[in-house]
Amino acid sequence: MTSGQYFNKGVKALDSPHVGHVVRETDDKIVVFGGGDDRYDIPKSEIKFTSGNVLIDLPMYEIAKRYKVSREEPLPTGKATKDPWTRPENVDLATYEREYPKSLFNKGVRTNNEDHVGHVVKETKDKIVVFGHYDYRFDIPKSEIIAVGRNVIVKPDFPEILKYRVDRNAPLPTGEPIDKLAEEQ
Repeated sequence: MTSGQYFNKGVKALDSPHVGHVVRETDDKIVVFGGGDDRYDIPKSEIKFTSGNVLIDLPMYEIAKRYKVSREEPLPTGKATKDPWTRPENVDLATYEREYPKSLFNKGVRTNNEDHVGHVVKETKDKIVVFGHYDYRFDIPKSEIIAVGRNVIVKPDFPEILKYRVDRNAPLPTGEPIDKLAEEQ
């Protein structure tokens, strides 16, 4: 389980005032979404200081060189004990699927014309909360979903999808504060 002390904080480099925001925290790293398609999976050992922001003890070019990954890659999970291959006992797939039913959590989200929107960070009864490019957050009704496979495909294309954009710090659709996500990861 992760502590969530970095979640949603701004990230700075030694020579850059804005690398991005922490969208996921695991036991050993933070996942940072920057501008455009930038994503950095940065080990916590590189963190120099944390207050209102997270300061990485590297210049921006080193962060990009060492830790930049494709925004399309699945987000790492902080709950490795939920993966059957990391459990000490043998667990068959049917037992695993009964214990951990399918969810949309962590799936990529795309528009019908294949534009990448982001990743699902929270699923409620009637909405998905998606963290996307440019520090965007979308609260998209499940009624807009037209297909689910490796990705979640939604009906609206850009720019129509922007009608579901909300402030990234706004309360979740359940009314809980955004910081609640850090406790769930």
